[in-house]
Amino acid sequence: MAQRKLGIFSVNIRIDKYSPFYNLLQGIWEQKVARVGLYILLAIIIFSLIGVFYTPYNPASTQFPRDLPPSPQHLLGTDDYGHDIFSQLLVGGFPVIGVGLLTGLIGTLIAILVGVTAGLYADTLIDRILSGITQIFLIIPGILIIELIGAYLGAVQIKLGYLTILLALSTTGWAWGARVLRSLVLSLRRREYILSSELVGESKFSIIFRQIIPNNLPFIASNFFFTAIYGITGFTFIYYFGLGSLTQINWGTMLYWSLGGEAYLRGLWWWYIPPGLMIGLVAFSFALINIGIDRVANPRLRVWDIKKYKKQLEKIRKKEEEAEVKWQM
Repeated sequence: MAQRKLGIFSVNIRIDKYSPFYNLLQGIWEQKVARVGLYILLAIIIFSLIGVFYTPYNPASTQFPRDLPPSPQHLLGTDDYGHDIFSQLLVGGFPVIGVGLLTGLIGTLIAILVGVTAGLYADTLIDRILSGITQIFLIIPGILIIELIGAYLGAVQIKLGYLTILLALSTTGWAWGARVLRSLVLSLRRREYILSSELVGESKFSIIFRQIIPNNLPFIASNFFFTAIYGITGFTFIYYFGLGSLTQINWGTMLYWSLGGEAYLRGLWWWYIPPGLMIGLVAFSFALINIGIDRVANPRLRVWDIKKYKKQLEKIRKKEEEAEVKWQM
């Protein structure tokens, strides 16, 4: 356990270097592919956070000439309605990333709750009920259901808001994770250390948080990013098809308006490529991080940093030689 002080503030940060969470983070960081994904994601988050506080122009303003190509005044040109596209790109990223990450978080928490509970109470009424609910949500195509709800609400002049979309995506994106977690818990619950904990009277709650979750952290982290990708693609589809509120500015509505303005046919590439590229980069960064997590969970997929380990071996060899010289003296 290490303690560190940051700057002038007497804040002690205790880092348990032997905890499963620390080992997972260290393992992910050692994978180059995951580091590249983290760098891309961090750059996009910073870009989107800038848009929360600053944009060159008002992203909702329509005072500019239409269909201007990129120029020093308008870095990504203007669209068919006179908007500055770069300003819209800046301000439109935060909702997409925010909904994606929150969908991953909420969906993973539901998957843990349902999957672990069903696994611990296997072959009981609780397991049968939870497994039945999981099967139903596995069969139901989540995005299609959201589109149907959005189409119905649109018919009565009600558009889906961010909160409604977040809840809809979260409640339809947890089933796969819950099913896999149930299987993992079933394989763990007969292990000796779990049985020993039950025999000494340790509560189910304690077993879940001290035994089961730490042993499944790689899968839980992977499920988080997988569900986040589902959230981002679902969010984009909803706005791309015009089911969300079109007065909100995000990368999905930018694609929707470019489709309506026939930007593809008219050669206005600066209107639809930037938001499409940003959405693709976010999903790509999540996928790279997921590959890194897979390599941590499965050593057979792991790519070792040969140069790093050669340096470590060289240091060990030098220490052994120095120790031998001292011993001979």
